[in-house]
Amino acid sequence: MGDPRAAIGDFIWSWMVYGFKGVRYAVSSNYRARVHAFWRAHPGRRARGMRQMIVGVFLDTAIVAIVAWVVVSRR
Repeated sequence: MGDPRAAIGDFIWSWMVYGFKGVRYAVSSNYRARVHAFWRAHPGRRARGMRQMIVGVFLDTAIVAIVAWVVVSRR
């Protein structure tokens, strides 16, 4: 039985990575072409991949906003 805090951290980290992938998808046409090729080969994973990237970007934004708020409020 593992530490539940580690499991929660792994869960949050994996969603943050999906967010980073979402930002990269929006910015890089080369990466976007690779993702489209993957989705053409695996059509069942497209909806889940898009959802993970979108929710991940929101999670990344929320975490960055909370950290910025904490830093600013301490000054």
